[in-house]
Amino acid sequence: MKRLLLCLIWVISTFFCLPLQAHHGLETSFQAYPGLQAVANVRDIAYQPGGGVWLLNHQGEVVFFDGHQTHPLSDVLSLPEEKVTAIAFAHDALWMAGQNFIYRYQSGQHIVTRYRLPQTVLARQADAQSRLATIDGELWHISDGQLSRYVVEDNSFSIWRAGQWRAELTWMTNEHRLIAIGQALYQVSEQGIHQIRRFNSPITAITGKDSRAWVSTHNAVYLLALDEDSVTGQHILTQQGGFHYLASGAGGVWAANEQGLFLLSLDGSASPVWTPGQSAIDGTRVTFLRADAEGGIWFSTDQSLRYRAAGQRWIAHQHGPFPQAITQGFSKASDPWLLRGRHWRDLSGRWLARMSDQNGDKIKSAARQATQLWWSTENGVAGLDTRTGARLILPEPVANFAAEHLYTDAAGTLWLAKGPQLIRYWPASETVVDYGTGWQVDEGDVEGFYDDGRGSVWIRQQQGLTRYRDGQFQAIRLPVSLLPLSDLYTDERGRLWLASAQGIYQYDHTTPDTVSAAYLSLNNEQFHCITGNKDGVWAYSNQAIVHIAPRGVVRTFRLPTPMGQVVCRVSNPHQLTIFSGAERFVINTDQLAFSLRKPPKVVIGAVWQQDRRWRIAPRQQTAMTLLENNPTQLEWGSWPPERQVSRVHYQLIAKRHPGNPMAGQLAAWQQTSSDTITLANMAGGEYQLRIAIPRDGASHTVLNLDISLPMLPHMMSGAILAVFVSIVLLAVGLAFKQRYQARQQSKRLQQHRTTQPIFDPIAAQPDAVVVEMSGHHAKRRAQCQQLRSAWISRFMQAVENGFTNPDFSTHELATALAMSERNLQRKCRQYFHITVTSYITQKRLTYASGLLKQGMSITETAEACGYRDPAYFSQRFKGYFGVSPSQYCDRILPQALTSPTD
Repeated sequence: MKRLLLCLIWVISTFFCLPLQAHHGLETSFQAYPGLQAVANVRDIAYQPGGGVWLLNHQGEVVFFDGHQTHPLSDVLSLPEEKVTAIAFAHDALWMAGQNFIYRYQSGQHIVTRYRLPQTVLARQADAQSRLATIDGELWHISDGQLSRYVVEDNSFSIWRAGQWRAELTWMTNEHRLIAIGQALYQVSEQGIHQIRRFNSPITAITGKDSRAWVSTHNAVYLLALDEDSVTGQHILTQQGGFHYLASGAGGVWAANEQGLFLLSLDGSASPVWTPGQSAIDGTRVTFLRADAEGGIWFSTDQSLRYRAAGQRWIAHQHGPFPQAITQGFSKASDPWLLRGRHWRDLSGRWLARMSDQNGDKIKSAARQATQLWWSTENGVAGLDTRTGARLILPEPVANFAAEHLYTDAAGTLWLAKGPQLIRYWPASETVVDYGTGWQVDEGDVEGFYDDGRGSVWIRQQQGLTRYRDGQFQAIRLPVSLLPLSDLYTDERGRLWLASAQGIYQYDHTTPDTVSAAYLSLNNEQFHCITGNKDGVWAYSNQAIVHIAPRGVVRTFRLPTPMGQVVCRVSNPHQLTIFSGAERFVINTDQLAFSLRKPPKVVIGAVWQQDRRWRIAPRQQTAMTLLENNPTQLEWGSWPPERQVSRVHYQLIAKRHPGNPMAGQLAAWQQTSSDTITLANMAGGEYQLRIAIPRDGASHTVLNLDISLPMLPHMMSGAILAVFVSIVLLAVGLAFKQRYQARQQSKRLQQHRTTQPIFDPIAAQPDAVVVEMSGHHAKRRAQCQQLRSAWISRFMQAVENGFTNPDFSTHELATALAMSERNLQRKCRQYFHITVTSYITQKRLTYASGLLKQGMSITETAEACGYRDPAYFSQRFKGYFGVSPSQYCDRILPQALTSPTD
């Protein structure tokens, strides 16, 4: 009984001493970048080495994300007629895979090259899955039952291996080629395919990195250590299985299935991160999960897209109510205490003191020193001895003063403020000085105090800033636009940092009225707090964490939580704690600062000219042709996206025509905080555009520009037209020449007939030959016409019979006509001047317009015309008719119904 009682006491005491319980809170760590708000339902991602990422959704649309905004590829390029199902970036080009072809897009030359996929002896299904992957610089095409590799020397794809596997259960690293068939895991190499592990249930997902692989089965998730051709170790990561997506990146191993997104830990747990229907991330199902080369995680649902940066691994997230009070005071002399319930705790959660039950009023402010703690309520100020817990007896002016702000300075003096009224209290001597309101001149209510540790106490007010030093109050002149200040901080060098709605500024108190800007706020950005430690100065706004270091300003990701009460505190020289509403973030600043040392890159997202996108994602050092005297806009972003560069410097240098009077002006560096750089008044010649991130040590992004005359495209078009007209005139001339020669020969035969007897065989032979040949050609021509009409009828009837079938393709049509696909394409181009696919598409869309006129819905029409995906049907319909099906029903049909008829 005694043991049971002791255990019960131990459990109760441990419960009250537990710190704020942490949970992963990982849902909030997935960033929603403004440029990705319109992107969702992602199917595949391709990373561009120079910065930026290509995104493919399930509708087959491809966009480029430069870190700030997205740029649709369809704005500059006519996408393939077949639906794009996979993308990858390799060999300085974007590769897009369809069902029958692979397309290579080179943004620099603006060229699209088509490659036919090699066919195995196994019949490929119409719904076969496929992926593209870049492994160690090589491009691979992974499809159901086939692995193909792009051979640079042959400029074609060749089959590497074939077998009975599925594309989604294939994963390739630099050292290993892993495939899953049923319950078995296989290693594919140049020597062949051999089994390396067999599990108790079917495999549902694979991912790998270096010499490790993670395999999900129906019953569990396994971590495998791989050798060249075997498994050297196995660990059950979790007993929960059935995941369809696996990714190893920032924070650990991530997994997803119908139930949502999970983080897998080595302790065997699968912590839920997101479940369908949660408000923070819209969506009903997971459509994509992938880790990038930097360790970040891309996560997509059917309604949104999120990214978790690799640097977030150094941020621990805890959840709980905002503290009822936080002590204010000289940070180097006393760490802040937090009031939760009736208990005061430090930042680690250790129980330090307990308030008496009779003090139930709401606390406005609190402060402490080594052995004493004070707090203020509507009834006044109270305190206790932190060593004994005894109530402090305070002088009446202090005890009855309902202070809104309490603060202890470095000397242990307590400052009290209510509105503009100010009181100072010395606990050791119990001396009280009431400054009243005359210590300032109409600068508003007091909003906070700050002791810089160098003999000065700074008082923040609504309309200004006051410095107290050596018994004197000194009003500091600041620009009105900076007021009111939200927080202050003094670094180890004695520099005073000011945080306001306008940004972050430095104030040099040795030089009067000297304020310099360190960082300017973006639109709708407002800073809540600023502090610092051994790793630099840290400021937190409603949009980002800003790190100010000797090498410059680094603007990183934000902590996506609702803004309200926000407090920043330094718990140790390399740690920062941020309280924001019901969230608490503990940041290991030394690790985060180290991860941010890699300088960001400027990425050119798109180039605009003549009011349209001219190029998308041009790479560095590539030459791009623009038109003279046409304003050019370049939309830029920064990579990685969590760095969020807000402004850049750019320089335009004329490489030719050094005598140009504008050359000196164009060579000057200019600065912009806009996402668009505008270039105008460029004369013909070659230029080099350099873009750099100021004060961040980043390398220059270089883009070569070739400015040509506007008439050059017209001259090229004229030359092509002249060549075409010359060919036509030559053909007409040859036809007239042949006709003239035939007439001359006929005249000579007529003359010969009049001079020779009619019964002479020598004279009759030419006429007989001519008549016989003329009849022979007419007969052959009639036979060819009959064969042509018969083939066209058979072709149109075959298309009529099969175009409503979603699986109807060129292969099925060629089989129905008993001919090869190549011969079918040749005849279709000869008779109809279009491809077979185009003919089938036109047939389907023409038939669809008739169904829409009859009042059939868009979904039923798409299904009746052979389209499985209504969204893809709408895309093809708009490309053919110029309007979407819904617009066709709303605008075209009413006009047709109301138009006069004969």
